[in-house]
Amino acid sequence: MLREGPIPQAVQGLLEYLAGIAFIAAPFVLDFTGNGIATAAAIVVGIVFLVLAATSQGPTGLVKQLSPPVHALLDAVLAILLVAAPFVLGFSGDATPRNLFLVTGVVWLLVTIGSRYDRKERRPARPDPTPASGGRALDHPVPAPPTAVPPAADQPSLGTGPTPGGRSLPGTGPATGSVGPEYGPIDGDGTRRA
Repeated sequence: MLREGPIPQAVQGLLEYLAGIAFIAAPFVLDFTGNGIATAAAIVVGIVFLVLAATSQGPTGLVKQLSPPVHALLDAVLAILLVAAPFVLGFSGDATPRNLFLVTGVVWLLVTIGSRYDRKERRPARPDPTPASGGRALDHPVPAPPTAVPPAADQPSLGTGPTPGGRSLPGTGPATGSVGPEYGPIDGDGTRRA
């Protein structure tokens, strides 16, 4: 399970879009277009940021393909690659692109660690179901017990119907086709049907 960081997924997605645009514009704004490798790396990293943001299942995603765990993993890998890129690609001697990649890599790793990659919205806390008397908390509501319904005035109550021998059988009534809980259906003459 992913950690619940302080940065909401929507904010993290917006930061990804901004980082992508900033990296694509950086060679021209920061004037390191003379270094071809650094310029190409910055543009590629900008595109990667934009693709990650657009394919995320988060609220800012457009295609909604990357699951939160995969997105978190790719963000961490991207942060590590940003730190390593100036040394691996050979532009560590050029201070401007080197510093851009190093600072962004460290900041992006912190953003990745502090991001909340879940898709669920946080719901307000439910009220405490614990009774005031200090009883045990219930996981689900307990249904109210059924209430007894008195028989209607024009119908005799069950258990008072006479049988051919003059005895009353519990749970039987005199009505034709009525059902006694212990004895089954009863005919009009009080005998049990098969």
